Amino acid sequence: MREQFQRDLINSAFLHRPLPLYEEGSLEKEWEQRKVLLRKEIFGKDTKSVPVHEGEGGISCYRDEAGSKVLCLQGNTVTYCWPEAMSPDGDCAFYGTVHARLNIQDENWENFNCLTFYIKPECQGSRIVNMNLGIKNEGRIKVPDEYYREGNHVVNLINHEWNRCIWEFGSMARDKITELDFSCGLFGKDTSTGDEVRYLVKDVNLEKTEKHEPDKGWLSCLDGIAYSTSGYFARGDKTAVTGLSADEFQIIGNNTGITVYKGKVIKRIFSNEEYGILDFSPLSAEGTYYIQVGDFKTKPFDVKEEVYEEAVWKILNFLFCERCGFPVPERHGLCHRDVTAKYGDKIISFCGGWHDAGDMSQQLIHTAEVTQALLEMAEAVKLKKDRNAAHKSERNREAETEFKRNQGIDADKNNENHMNLSKLLYERLIEEALWGLEFIIASRFGDGYRATSAGIVRWTNGILGDEDDEKVRFHNHAFENLLCSGICGIAAGILKDSDEELAWKCLQIAKEDYAFGMERFKTVGMELPIMWEHTYSSSKSQYYALITWTASVLYEQTKEHLYADTAAEYGACLLNCQETQGKANGFKGFFYRDEEKKIIVHYSHQSREYMFVQAFERLCKTQPDHEEKTKWENALALYGDYLKKLMNYASPYKMLPAGIYHEGEINDKESFQILHLLVDYEEQKEHYRKQLKQGTPLEDGYYIKNFPVWFSFRGNTAIHLAMGMASAAVGGYFKDEELLQIAKEQLYWISGKNPFHQSLIYGEGGRYVQQYAVMPGEMTGEIPVGIQTNADEDIPYWPHNNNATYKEVWTSSACRWLWTLSAIYRADCL
Repeated sequence: MREQFQRDLINSAFLHRPLPLYEEGSLEKEWEQRKVLLRKEIFGKDTKSVPVHEGEGGISCYRDEAGSKVLCLQGNTVTYCWPEAMSPDGDCAFYGTVHARLNIQDENWENFNCLTFYIKPECQGSRIVNMNLGIKNEGRIKVPDEYYREGNHVVNLINHEWNRCIWEFGSMARDKITELDFSCGLFGKDTSTGDEVRYLVKDVNLEKTEKHEPDKGWLSCLDGIAYSTSGYFARGDKTAVTGLSADEFQIIGNNTGITVYKGKVIKRIFSNEEYGILDFSPLSAEGTYYIQVGDFKTKPFDVKEEVYEEAVWKILNFLFCERCGFPVPERHGLCHRDVTAKYGDKIISFCGGWHDAGDMSQQLIHTAEVTQALLEMAEAVKLKKDRNAAHKSERNREAETEFKRNQGIDADKNNENHMNLSKLLYERLIEEALWGLEFIIASRFGDGYRATSAGIVRWTNGILGDEDDEKVRFHNHAFENLLCSGICGIAAGILKDSDEELAWKCLQIAKEDYAFGMERFKTVGMELPIMWEHTYSSSKSQYYALITWTASVLYEQTKEHLYADTAAEYGACLLNCQETQGKANGFKGFFYRDEEKKIIVHYSHQSREYMFVQAFERLCKTQPDHEEKTKWENALALYGDYLKKLMNYASPYKMLPAGIYHEGEINDKESFQILHLLVDYEEQKEHYRKQLKQGTPLEDGYYIKNFPVWFSFRGNTAIHLAMGMASAAVGGYFKDEELLQIAKEQLYWISGKNPFHQSLIYGEGGRYVQQYAVMPGEMTGEIPVGIQTNADEDIPYWPHNNNATYKEVWTSSACRWLWTLSAIYRADCL
């Protein structure tokens, strides 16, 4: 770990204050250095246009001392009257938006690649400030699109300072611009917030710069190298991808300047384009290096077994900043105490756990899954620490010491610090998990009903009974009770040595919630919650997997054979949902939504693909002598082979394709409406077919898709990481290095080995960008919903618009990142 980062951890009181943002590694900082070739004023010293006010609040204009025209937007933070467009019950409601619209006379902006402007927030007491921009294009392609994903851009700002902002356009349509809109939301009052928000805008210019940042395509960056900017595991394959024309590359020690590896650039054709693959897998010596191809050099990166050590702390920082019902320093106060669920005469406050994303919404299911991921990450960190301490031979220690001395590192001090930091990381992961565990327990009404979700897009005042209170959804569904049961069972096992009494309570709750869940499932079967619950896309096979896993967890903790028998029973049901015979091109091992085997399990921005593997893996480990174990292991092996076969269709960046689809699936209207929210089946089914045909055709109407079929909700992080986690779990079970490597590749994609050469984790690696974090603010370690596609295409699209859903920060993505890494760590310790 770098000494500077260690100091940052100390200054954070080991993450009881947020980490700094590390803006110096951002893509926005790179853009500020570009040479401007052409500039056109839109609103400034010589402008004659008069902004038009819409919405709440008001706007005004004046000239500053330099003669530049300044636009001022202001409004009250609280109005106690929901605007007409908001839900009258306050669900997902806030106090409106102040708009200032500039009318543009059908201008073609295609000769410019970005819009630059200055914004100064003057918002007393506001710790988080940002502004939204929007354009309207009425040319060949209409902007905004029907889902308002295109043409809207949020900039995260620093209060009381002039912020220079850049909106890079990329491939966004702009051939006939008719409007440019600046707006600020009125989101209520946090602890320190004043009565009014005020934003100043000036010097709005179109610019053409010497380098444009691409946003679409597999080989979009021709003049650089796509590599994991966080680094690579010492064991396993290490590759990078380039569009540069070259025959050779070098790996050079960053501290020594010595070339440690030379290789030939391997040419590969994918999607009708030629890529250069830089394979330096033989390099296993731990150290800091950079890649050189011709005159191009990458930034330094590490090769070491714990290459994501800093990243885990940063993801943990993100989760800490997303806490609900907790005063996070520099972020927000004790929030949302008056967001409650009322069931009969009982009332539960829903503050606790973690906010879901870039707004303040809460989902029990996400807090539960994050809790599990934190517990399992902590357990994996402890296993790795204990293994390192026990299995390092004296010879290996001497070699490591010699290497670190050659690198200019105090080896003894470094080893001691590393062991101490591993222990601290374990304890801090457990501490954060306990925050989520308390919320899981507090969500229960005690009879199967529990508080489950709330759409929150405002700060509330904490006073029960007034206008800004919000109602929480609640119900008695099998899925939530069974999932929370299993997670409480996991907690009981991990906490039994450190907090025996809490572990006992967790196990009692796990048994109660299991009983509630099974009773409900046996009574009504699979049931759908209301649309906004994030379990909405669950399938019958997923219920089978969840019951199998949860019952196995409880059998592991109690040794009561009732749980073992139930796990085996539903494991048999799950076996009947797996493709075992082989479809087009021999594909098998994937799962269907039920035993009829008509509709394949798909996801379209959420994913729980790992559940099938978790179920069979836990069955095998808890019942090793069961007569059906061979079938369970075969199911795991078939799924592992399915992932390997998918990788034959993967891009050079090695992101796992989304999976296999069949053209006949579109005829099932019911499953379409479950998977694709807020879209019309009749209007979109032709687009479904078009999206399929952009994939790779197989036999008999089957296709392989790199990205899912999706519509409004897009972003791939949770999808490929869920598959990566499953790959690591199967790889660990069978000690299969190929599957473990597939899992590592999913982390490398997130770290910058992707077509846009960007780390998707803010503050980690390099070339990260601002993300959609309107209410929590920019956070080191935030990770978005993910890279998407445009329209019906099946190629990567990563717009520079900072907008939901694709660039919205999401605890679900962080959860699956932690799960994938923890599964790799556990496999390494077997």
